[in-house]
Amino acid sequence: MRDSRAGVLRLDPLRAWRFVAGMVSGLGAVTSPPYDVLEPALVRRLTASDLHNMVRLILPRDPNLGPSRYDEPAERLAGWQAAGVVIQDPRPALYVYEQRLGDAVLCGLVGALALDPLRRVVLPHENVMPHWVDDRLELMEATDADLEPILLAYGDGGAASDAVDAARTGVPWVEAETENGAEHRIWRIEDPETLAVIAAEIAKHEALIADGHHRYAAYLERNRREPDRSSTSVGLAMLVDYNRHPLTLDPIHRVVPGLTLEMVQSRTPAGWDVLSGRSESLPDHIRLTDGTTWLTIRPANGQTVPVVSSLHEHLLPAWGAPVDEITFHHTWSDALALASPSQVAIELTAPRLDQVLGSAIQGVILPQKATSFGPKPRVGLLFRML
Repeated sequence: MRDSRAGVLRLDPLRAWRFVAGMVSGLGAVTSPPYDVLEPALVRRLTASDLHNMVRLILPRDPNLGPSRYDEPAERLAGWQAAGVVIQDPRPALYVYEQRLGDAVLCGLVGALALDPLRRVVLPHENVMPHWVDDRLELMEATDADLEPILLAYGDGGAASDAVDAARTGVPWVEAETENGAEHRIWRIEDPETLAVIAAEIAKHEALIADGHHRYAAYLERNRREPDRSSTSVGLAMLVDYNRHPLTLDPIHRVVPGLTLEMVQSRTPAGWDVLSGRSESLPDHIRLTDGTTWLTIRPANGQTVPVVSSLHEHLLPAWGAPVDEITFHHTWSDALALASPSQVAIELTAPRLDQVLGSAIQGVILPQKATSFGPKPRVGLLFRML
């Protein structure tokens, strides 16, 4: 079969690693959300929940230590392997992963994604920050592992999605409940005929990188550095059919040190309306506050591109904002808590899925942290050692 370098989407079976239930306090207690959505209070709770929680591996260490800051996590992981705390599946499989929290369901296939450096079938939609790519690469190289699956989305999975739903009628291979009340189940698909059907269906599609742009960029860089090592030509990924199992799409908000509402009012370029107050009803708008006063900005004639693109390409430069100091926040409450007269918080609306897909297909890359797709796969239920 041709690989994705020739324009074919491929998700290969692998022998995944997992925790042994009898060696930890609970399979849910050793898992974690992805590194980039972890708030300090949650980190403290997870760290206290079990000595083997994944935050002890995936969180950045003191940057002053340079590449050596992941030596400790690498030694820790090696110790878990030696002690039998984590083990490898004896046979390769694709893994059906389901996560349920209330009415929210994440469901798809986890496997080894063939990398696509030419961007023909694995489509990024937002820019990356080089220091985070470097950080994830250093973790991957130190541990020789893919600890956090990236999340991919594709549509109309047909026979592949049928195979996913059929697997879920059986007895789960792994079950866990996490501290947030979510239920997680994993099933294995190893039947050669079923795997062949899935591969043939997936090969017809393109996939959007929904979450994990920095990790995917690190996969590509790792492969560039070690092209002769076959295990670097793939990376751990979860593939979701967004028609069968829809994903949520939320904005990521900004806090801009040095930006004031006066700068916004006096420097906003033509083509934008600046309105007093916090409008709830306007489409494609941006809301800003210094903690007391609100402004709402909207394009005067409407627009088809996501507002986050206009914010970074037109508005922030016009305002003279120090973009290198912007911080990003998945919840508005976290951003709002930092708002002050000299530090404006910017509340964004989420792009529409058709806007994101259209941009990706055309090769247009949105600004970094433009979207937050969810639910996100939990870290630690399945991972990959090279």
